Amino acid sequence: MPTSSPSSLPPSTSPTITLTNPTPKERIRTWLYNQTEWGNSLTVPAYLEREEYLLSIPLARNGGITNWILTDSSFPVSSSKDDDDDEERPVLAACETLRKRALVRDPVSGTVRDVVAYGVASVFTNKAFRGRGYAGKMMELLRGYMAGQHRETGGGEPAFSVLFSDIGKQFYAKHGWIPLENTQLEYRVREQKTPPEPEPEPSSSNNNNNNNNITLLGEEHLSELAEKDEALLRKEIAKPNPVDASKTRVAVIPDVDALQWHLYREGFICNASFGRKPSVHGALYTSPSTGSRVWAWFERNHYGGPEKPEKNLLSFLRFVIEDESIPDEELSEAVVGIFRVAEREARDWKCSKVEIWNPNARVRRAAEAAAEFQTTFVVRQDKNLASLNWFGEGSAEDLDWVANERFEWC
Repeated sequence: MPTSSPSSLPPSTSPTITLTNPTPKERIRTWLYNQTEWGNSLTVPAYLEREEYLLSIPLARNGGITNWILTDSSFPVSSSKDDDDDEERPVLAACETLRKRALVRDPVSGTVRDVVAYGVASVFTNKAFRGRGYAGKMMELLRGYMAGQHRETGGGEPAFSVLFSDIGKQFYAKHGWIPLENTQLEYRVREQKTPPEPEPEPSSSNNNNNNNNITLLGEEHLSELAEKDEALLRKEIAKPNPVDASKTRVAVIPDVDALQWHLYREGFICNASFGRKPSVHGALYTSPSTGSRVWAWFERNHYGGPEKPEKNLLSFLRFVIEDESIPDEELSEAVVGIFRVAEREARDWKCSKVEIWNPNARVRRAAEAAAEFQTTFVVRQDKNLASLNWFGEGSAEDLDWVANERFEWC
């Protein structure tokens, strides 16, 4: 019987190295491995509970989330429930894929196809097995599996894959995940004003928040606004790229399931760390002249928990302009109003910074013109690098990734 000590394991080039789905017991082992690096704001039991919970929410149902491990096939699959079973096969590396609705526009025919994109997340190698090429082998096999599925389904599932690298640009690029646009606008959360600004009513635009056109958004607003957002995105992606009409355009759809995954995850962490869940998930501005709307969804990311607010941040998931003809003055009012809500929520939830990924050019100008926020424009180089693996003809570098925003992160 083989043993799984690091010194006895085969090289990553061995024919016995395989990519497969873990047993429930192996899945828990992968969570225990990565909790030490990704779950510092949660206790081990809370972290395991969160991971199980995320397998039950809408995005995960019907095969929406798939767990993967790289292992040695010379080991049998253990059916033992004994935590100290010496015969269990090694988990050399692990990851998960999230199935998401997406769109692809062909530049020749101009047609837009509904497709599937896979988000790749939680790529991890146990410290004892690092430096042996196992993670690279896993990504090679995963890419091969996805490309095979792409061919078998005629290009529909998956059409492409996205991931967000925290280890720079080179490793994942070697396996086809090419970093594309990675910018963000950020601002520090100011200390509480005295007296604090009154809060707007959750479902009313008639309030006294220094901007009586702002509405707080809760989960009850998700369905209607996500449906409208998808319609706007379909309209946008149906157009050729304004600079280079030969580019294929792709987009992940910011539907209810994609947004709820973030909000449910956020709610679990907030409840575990603070004993309460957020009720405000964004803000909406209504134009007094036309009635058109600007809205944004956001989430709180507690990497430091209540004890280390300097590590916590509030991230905009999606920023939507319903009518691009909105006057600059009103768009500026919308951005300021939405940013103020985000800042207040960040302060309430002990987040020290607010960020928005790849902001629309007009949104960026409006934000930078609002002196009260002192925004900084950043090009990300090492962390959260939005990267895309294209399974069709041509290169990912030649694509136009529309709506490349935080809601796609996983």
